[in-house]
Amino acid sequence: MTYFPRASQILIPRDFAGWSLRLILLLLVVLALGVLPFPGAELAVPAVIQTHVIYTLVVGAPLGAALFWALSCLGRAQTRVKTLSDLDPITALSNRPDFVRRAQRVLPQAGALLLVDVDDFKAINHRRGRRAGDLCLMALAQRFRELTRQSDVVGRLDGASFAIYLPGATVEQAHEISQRLCEGMIIVTPNGKLRLTTSVGAVLADGRTSLERLLRDADTALDRAKLKGRACVVIDELPLVA
Repeated sequence: MTYFPRASQILIPRDFAGWSLRLILLLLVVLALGVLPFPGAELAVPAVIQTHVIYTLVVGAPLGAALFWALSCLGRAQTRVKTLSDLDPITALSNRPDFVRRAQRVLPQAGALLLVDVDDFKAINHRRGRRAGDLCLMALAQRFRELTRQSDVVGRLDGASFAIYLPGATVEQAHEISQRLCEGMIIVTPNGKLRLTTSVGAVLADGRTSLERLLRDADTALDRAKLKGRACVVIDELPLVA
């Protein structure tokens, strides 16, 4: 089946005004069809008007109901496809493009950007299997949901790397969340239990610096955290070991 997103955006109403406009257009089309010649055209004027009204209702009501039902189904399908396309399939967090879009909307608010990376993730996949690696990612995603607010933006960038933007957060709040993430957790896998830890690189955002620059600086901080070993936090130029 061929999907035409541009056409669906034009056809599918997004609000009450859009539905009203399409309803008016539909009635105009049906009325235009109603003035076409039909077998009762030789009737008296009142009878002709009455026949036109009946014709409009008989044809327009089912046609309108079918059209609006189809557009409604298409709209829900489009919304679901859009939502699924913005989510990482393993963690159900925002994927990288969606994280960038959402973070840029709140970037004018000063805050903190955290880059979180699972320690020795390749070793987990190699020794325990990819299923164990996926379980670690899902458990970490749940941990993010527990530690962040609804206004925070969380996404999986790639592999075992995640980003969290905390609008309005201070350096103390950023460090507290980073430290709690580095505390680690026990993951139960098909091949036994394992301890999962993460390292965090964070930068403070002033509301003016671009997201690209913040991600680059946070990545540099994360590299310094990794050099210090497992479960480390580096915020700006201040190294803090969890």
